[in-house]
Amino acid sequence: MKKNIWSVVVLLSVLVIFVSTGNSQAQSVKMLKVGSVLPLNFGMGVDTKNALEMLAADFNAAGGIVIKGERYNVQLIVYDDKWTAEAGRAAVEKLVYQDKVKYLISTISSPTIVSGLALFEQEKILNLFAGASLRILDPNLRYTFGASTVRTSLPPVWTAARKIWPDAKTVVFLAPNDEGGKARAMEEKQVAEAFGVKVLDTLYYPRSTSDFSSLGLKANSHNPDLIDYPGTDAGTQFGLQIKAVYAAGFRGGQVSAIGPKMEEVKAVTSNESLEGLLAKMGDTELPDPPPVAKAFRERVTKTYGKWSDASLPWIPAWFALIEAMKKADSVDPTVIADYLATNGLEWQRVDGKAMLIKRPDRKNTKYCDCVSEAQYGQVKNGQLVPSTRLTLPEVLAACEKVFGKGLR
Repeated sequence: MKKNIWSVVVLLSVLVIFVSTGNSQAQSVKMLKVGSVLPLNFGMGVDTKNALEMLAADFNAAGGIVIKGERYNVQLIVYDDKWTAEAGRAAVEKLVYQDKVKYLISTISSPTIVSGLALFEQEKILNLFAGASLRILDPNLRYTFGASTVRTSLPPVWTAARKIWPDAKTVVFLAPNDEGGKARAMEEKQVAEAFGVKVLDTLYYPRSTSDFSSLGLKANSHNPDLIDYPGTDAGTQFGLQIKAVYAAGFRGGQVSAIGPKMEEVKAVTSNESLEGLLAKMGDTELPDPPPVAKAFRERVTKTYGKWSDASLPWIPAWFALIEAMKKADSVDPTVIADYLATNGLEWQRVDGKAMLIKRPDRKNTKYCDCVSEAQYGQVKNGQLVPSTRLTLPEVLAACEKVFGKGLR
């Protein structure tokens, strides 16, 4: 029964797009090489790799995609960038020059993508990026699009935060000292202040940090109403930061636009330190998840023997790529890129609907970034429980409050 349910969900969530050719003769299957570069020294990188490999295998097993009468399967190739520009650049060059990929999806590390932007333009590689860098919104880029909501998730989470803490006036950020962390912190400062909350300080740390005690003490010394964690890893590192600020005496509100890996977080910090944390909550974590989310969770659990929602922010590019090929009726990266820039795209993620938007605030009037429905939860007695849900129009309105009109 579960297998049948998953097959239906696969169709609904654009995991499979199959067009009948009207004849009984077997079609030859061509291969589309799709690459991804992920930080496999972090749990969310491993989880994202696992999810993408599962999605690609199911996609191929169910018949792939038919474009202009030709059937295609996907060969997914994933390399480790260790969240460094050097390893990321080497991985990108290997994908482009050795593996001959024409599509890059779900890369999390901003240093990796920034190091490859010129190469993608030169070699006409369709890049559906998952990370935080604002550089991918450069209007001169033809082949790069933001396929995750990391640049647009902050206005909706601050909409939710203001409902919970209407009297909050100040916040301190803890953020990684790299391209992604700096981009995230810079944008979150703009968003927080648009919602009337002053950023007292941004405390940067190396991505490899495990001892946050001094940062916790410094953050608490500002006596902020809120502490936020832009750009952090969702697992153990996040838990260590929360542990440090709690040990330093902080008892205010805590905000995260990324859903925590609760099992990892709770392994290193107490329920008391987590109490009241506002964070992104995937539909897979709801008590009664929608069918697509429920089926995806069951599929991951069956395939890997355990469940984690850490891949959810990073895998939407997979669904966007398949839907973009369908809408553009092409597998040519240039045709797809031009279609997306001109027409935009709407697609179904595991955790809700998404759509491409324009970013005139970044001087880009092409469709280049995206928003999606948003579900948030608060930690109560060590459990993340549903708090606030925003529809796609509500998320768009929250973003326009910060970025201005003209996103659609």
